[in-house]
Amino acid sequence: MMDILASIVDEHIQEKEGWQITDALAADWALDKIREAKAEYIQKEMVVKEKIRQLEEWLEREREKRDRTVNFFTTKLEEYFETTPRRKTKTQEIFELPSGVLRRKFPQPKYDIDEDKLVKWLKERKLDNYIKTVEKPKWAEFKKVTKTVNDKVVDENGEIVEGITVVDRPPVFEVEV
Repeated sequence: MMDILASIVDEHIQEKEGWQITDALAADWALDKIREAKAEYIQKEMVVKEKIRQLEEWLEREREKRDRTVNFFTTKLEEYFETTPRRKTKTQEIFELPSGVLRRKFPQPKYDIDEDKLVKWLKERKLDNYIKTVEKPKWAEFKKVTKTVNDKVVDENGEIVEGITVVDRPPVFEVEV
């Protein structure tokens, strides 16, 4: 009964616009309310996470079952595909059925590129138009020699640095319980 009454009083106090904390006892009470709300949330979160874990395990079992079925029939279809007359192109072989298509693709080769060696080779042959140059500021280093003045960044000579916008962020109030 006391919990219900306290809950009603708490809701009433929270709904009052003019309500304020005016002393240490009220502040301590507010901290207790924060602690209770966090503990209640943590308890609910644990239940939900456990349910999610159970559902994910179930879904994983279903995925494995699906994969076994798909792999079995794919293997059997590939065996059958080998026995059929099929349409051939430069990039694939195709056998069409009313319910779908069996297809063997011949993909383009994959290129593993050692970029350093390739750039060196291109430079030696003066093929610079095939070399990309990327320039980026070293902000962490440059920031050490700048100052922020109002909403501008200035270098060590007092010159305004172009290309930087200073965005002030409001302070953050935190309560630790």
